[in-house]
Amino acid sequence: MRIEALRRALAATPGQPVSFDDLIAAVWPGDRPANPRQALRNLVQRLRATEQVITEPSGYRLVVRGPGPRHLPADLPDFVGRDEEIARALASEAPVLAITGPPGVGKTSLAVHVAHRLSERFPDGQLHVNLRAFAEGAALTPDQALHRFLRALGAEDIPVEVGAQSELFRRMTADRAVLVVIDNATRELLGPLLPHGPRCRVIVTSRTDLSEHEQVRLAVFEEDEAQELLARMRITGSSEDKAELVRLCAHLPLALRIAAANVASGHLSDYLADLRGDDRLDALEIEGDAAVNATFDLSYRAQPVVAQRLFRLLGLIPGQDFGVEAATALLGGGDAGEPLRQLVDANLVQHDGDRYSLHDLLRMYALRLAEEPGARTRLIDYYLFNAEAAARKANPDFARMLVPQVPGDPPRHEFETQADAIAWFDSERGNIVAAIPHAGAAPAAWLLADMLRAYFYFQSYRVDWFVAARAGLAAAVEAGDVLAQAVMHGSLGLAHFSVSRLTDAIAEFTRARELLRQHPDDRVLVSLLINSGLAYQQLGRLSDAVEVFTAARELQPDNTAVAFNLGGAYLDLGPLSESLANVRHAIELSEKQGLPHVRLYALDALSEVLEYNGRFDLVREVIAEADEVRRGLPPELAHPLGGVALGASAVLAQGRPGEALESWLKALKIVQDANNQREEADLLDTIGDAHRALGELDKAFRAHNEGLALSVRNGYLRGEAENLAGLAADHHAAGDLEEALKLAVRARERAEAGELRVRLVRVLIITAAIQRSLGDHDTADKTAQEAHQLAEETECHLWDHELRQVATAR
Repeated sequence: MRIEALRRALAATPGQPVSFDDLIAAVWPGDRPANPRQALRNLVQRLRATEQVITEPSGYRLVVRGPGPRHLPADLPDFVGRDEEIARALASEAPVLAITGPPGVGKTSLAVHVAHRLSERFPDGQLHVNLRAFAEGAALTPDQALHRFLRALGAEDIPVEVGAQSELFRRMTADRAVLVVIDNATRELLGPLLPHGPRCRVIVTSRTDLSEHEQVRLAVFEEDEAQELLARMRITGSSEDKAELVRLCAHLPLALRIAAANVASGHLSDYLADLRGDDRLDALEIEGDAAVNATFDLSYRAQPVVAQRLFRLLGLIPGQDFGVEAATALLGGGDAGEPLRQLVDANLVQHDGDRYSLHDLLRMYALRLAEEPGARTRLIDYYLFNAEAAARKANPDFARMLVPQVPGDPPRHEFETQADAIAWFDSERGNIVAAIPHAGAAPAAWLLADMLRAYFYFQSYRVDWFVAARAGLAAAVEAGDVLAQAVMHGSLGLAHFSVSRLTDAIAEFTRARELLRQHPDDRVLVSLLINSGLAYQQLGRLSDAVEVFTAARELQPDNTAVAFNLGGAYLDLGPLSESLANVRHAIELSEKQGLPHVRLYALDALSEVLEYNGRFDLVREVIAEADEVRRGLPPELAHPLGGVALGASAVLAQGRPGEALESWLKALKIVQDANNQREEADLLDTIGDAHRALGELDKAFRAHNEGLALSVRNGYLRGEAENLAGLAADHHAAGDLEEALKLAVRARERAEAGELRVRLVRVLIITAAIQRSLGDHDTADKTAQEAHQLAEETECHLWDHELRQVATAR
């Protein structure tokens, strides 16, 4: 396939650019397409679905793929038995190997053990997920599982629909060697999670029969396997006593491990007497819950009182694993570290690094014990208390609901840095999302969802975002809390906005604003108005954007985000004096409020507005002020793109295309590394203009075509109009006047559809120049006059030199 040939050619010198001509020769060694550069660009766009490919001045560069994820749980250090099953699993070449059997029989232990044995065959990563299909509560959904897989493999722009996720997962695994371990699955959950590549393997565990796949059915331990486990765990006693222990534990590995952990600190004969109890297990043979529960009972009763209490409470953990702080919160007093250690020693709790977990059977057993009133509330309060602190540290600028004082003194985490806060969210995200439905109609349900909103937005956990916000909304509806309903609709709107479902976003924002009429709250309303305005901007409804931003300004005149975004809307709509006024107001507010990073963004915006306003004398002065602020900020707030690209449009307009191109190529690398495809489309347009000014038409065509493709794929109206205009100018320079005019007409249609009046000035100038070259001087005069009038109305004077040329040419 052509795409494989392209991948091989790029991978031959990983991290180094490969020239366009060399790539064309590698992909098409024989007959070449009519337009090989365009065909290569199209192929690169397809390859970017699964690989990071960077555009360089001379060609393309493949970013070297880092080491694959290593997500397997720890292997049991004393794993025993299953020799025949292990041999079958290691020899299997089936794409999916199912390990099935009854609960407690050791399916997960075998799957993890085999996966570790196989891991070296899968250098591109080992993925693991526990779907919890047979546990209490809701199973993990396929879209949540796929999101985790895709993030682990390096995907950044992850869709939220399970079908699109599954397709992306198949593409990303098509040429990789990835091992996927899926624990506790059902047939229905498994389907979307299967990779596609011939070098990928799946190991799945299930209590249900999966006969459509190669299957290893596990039974209970054979006598010799059970005895080997007891020997490994240093259980001494007569052969008769050990045989009876195996029988009373129903030959189940889980029950044997728990029993052995208790026997290790006592006498086997005494333990057997306790296990026989009141003849509950008379005539017990191989299987049955009674054996498992009896073993659990003895182990549980053997624990100190605090450890017993903690074990009962651990069944309330909503997610897959937990930290010691969550366990401490459940206790409500005293550190949980020592009782946790005791439970680990008794094999009632599993330990991996700094996280703990319960086997599904043990979780169910714990839940059947008497529940302690208030424990779940303490756990949820712990999540809420720390989620609020983490949200403030990670994203202090985000508006969020006020959290009332949490009763008691829940364990607290110290978030000294933004990275600390994000790391805690990463660890507890699954638990917090799963906890929201358990909060019922209490405020904690929607407050937890709201605390996660900024984290979801900036870390792109969109699937969990929808789950959390919808659960929070359901709780708010049940409670009849109108303000909380409005906030949750707003959160859903922002989630839709983040995946470019702009119409859905507007609908959610509108519903939220309607609810606020019943329960006015200016703080929440301003946030909704800002987000509505951003959605309107991307939809090309700039007048609507200005309207809602203006309404927000009336409510909060000192809101820097309102001033900044209103300036951005006027930058495209005009007049630019309105943009200047609002951006300058944002600068003043940021200075008064001590927000240097906001001031930096506003200064960068001001230099751009001044460029379009044609006030080149002031641009350099503003850039110098911005650079001074930039030097005093940490890297994550320093907006490096502004420090590289600003002023380049003025430089190009002043006739120095080489200097402008150098700046834009540096900026292009920054946005490509950040995977910001909208800014990449903008830069490709300006890069194309610089190449055309230098007489490098092939490079101009390439840049504008790539910018147009990116814009169309991302639904980016402004980028589409700009790159169409650039292509029209390229074709004009190449003498292809008919095609140039067609492209110019399309550019005008797109600019007018998006109310891009400032950008339309350039489109009209290019159109008039093409019409002039076609000899249609009357139409060119009218178009030039239209451009002049629009430039006056919008106060856009960036292209005054070109406008004068086209207006006077004959």
